[in-house]
Amino acid sequence: MAIRTKIAAAMAVLLIIAVAVIGFVTVQTVSSHLTQQVDQSLRDFVKQGHISSAPTGNPAEELGYSEFALLFFNESGELAGQQQAGYIQSPYALPDISSPPESDEYFTVQSADGEVNYRAIAFEVTGFVNDESGDFTVVVATSMNDVDATISTLTRTAVITGLLVAALGIFAAWIITRRGLRVVDHMVADAETVASGNLGHRITAADPRTEMGRLSLALNRMVSRLTDAITQRDRQHGRLRQFVADAGHELRTPLTAIGGYVQLYQSGAAAQGEKLDRAMDRIGSENARLAKLVDDLMVLSRLDEEVGGDRELVELAQLAQDAVDDAEVADPTHPVGLQAAQAVTVVANEGQLRQVLVNLLTNARVHTPADTAIDVSVAEEDGWAVLRVADHGPGIPEEHRQKVFDRFYRADPSRSRATGGSGLGLSIVSSIVASHGGEIRLESEAGQGTTVEVRMPVARLE
Repeated sequence: MAIRTKIAAAMAVLLIIAVAVIGFVTVQTVSSHLTQQVDQSLRDFVKQGHISSAPTGNPAEELGYSEFALLFFNESGELAGQQQAGYIQSPYALPDISSPPESDEYFTVQSADGEVNYRAIAFEVTGFVNDESGDFTVVVATSMNDVDATISTLTRTAVITGLLVAALGIFAAWIITRRGLRVVDHMVADAETVASGNLGHRITAADPRTEMGRLSLALNRMVSRLTDAITQRDRQHGRLRQFVADAGHELRTPLTAIGGYVQLYQSGAAAQGEKLDRAMDRIGSENARLAKLVDDLMVLSRLDEEVGGDRELVELAQLAQDAVDDAEVADPTHPVGLQAAQAVTVVANEGQLRQVLVNLLTNARVHTPADTAIDVSVAEEDGWAVLRVADHGPGIPEEHRQKVFDRFYRADPSRSRATGGSGLGLSIVSSIVASHGGEIRLESEAGQGTTVEVRMPVARLE
């Protein structure tokens, strides 16, 4: 059942109940009031004190109409006299009372023929009734026809009015509900549009001060987040496919070289001597590069799984000093300087931070000419440990600066793998820094060199 139908049905039930209750209370109140008026007329008639004997004949013959019917009961409980009420041409039948009432309270009784309702009261008098003297019980009764007619008319009016009010209320509720839920219909249509694949579509915004307005805003936020998640998932899938393709391409080259030298040896073209030695050296170098590539891939795999390793307090300046010393020994053609004014401590995996420094220094040496100076600095800035590795080489072209941290990316595609590496060094650096809650930035100008800045939270020592 549609919600507007449920609301209209609920409104109908509530209106019918409300109208029924109001009608019932109104009819009962009016009936009670009219009955009290009849009781008052009986009380006034009795207070006149003129009833001491039964009248002879019917007063309606003299007056044309008699409002009250009288019944006289003697001490034996027998009916001694009577007077009918009504018009002379058609008087009402007497109240259906065969013995004097035992109570002096007001009561309602029907006529003998069942066509008239009487309101009556009994009281004691002393007098003469049909030549009989003594104490008598007199029952004074008056017709309730006017009261019954009024109540009947009021009841019909209340029922008809109630039905009309209920019908109008149901109709109004249907119209108001339909108009009020029109925004829901729009939301459903918009949601179906989004579900069909149009992720750029949004829910039509309603008045934010209303419940539907807040719902539309919440749904739009939800759709935006889902769209971002789907976009991110697709981007990650695309990067994964590219990563697999690049990894296959990188692995193919050393495997092809090793396979070629093996075939050369098997065919006998590489006989014992210098030629065989060179072939074995090349197989060894390609195998070493293949092992290094596999190690890099394993590092990236562990970092992608957010396995950061054991964390401990690491003094970054001392770590940088060790890396600078190692770099000078590995390549004396690139002078490396260190500036670290104070000790800076971070919570990190020491081995991974060493790899960050080694990769940054190796990248600076590989991509700059001999005798190019490299500057390393460690400092603390606003709660961040800042490590900078700057070279004074040719710099990185602008179109490549945003991609140098991508996996298997090389700014110079013509550079050989022997000098250009596998393209995983900076991506490993980026992954390690991200796993430690840090940031990495790159600044480069053509002819001015390149600076890589790593920021990590400083350890809070208490």
